[in-house]
Amino acid sequence: MRLPFFSKKSQTAIDPVCQMVVDTGSPPGGSSEYQGTTYYFCAPGCKHHFDQEPEKHLSA
Repeated sequence: MRLPFFSKKSQTAIDPVCQMVVDTGSPPGGSSEYQGTTYYFCAPGCKHHFDQEPEKHLSA
């Protein structure tokens, strides 16, 4: 008897710097918290830019 394959759907978020879709379970660029919200990044460079000026990227 074969059992059905169930895959856990991963959650995604939008990188606030470059607008790419990022897997929140294992974001390649890591994550940062800002004013109680967690933001996820596609690459370390995007995280660095966000950490330097978060308001710039959130108000765009």
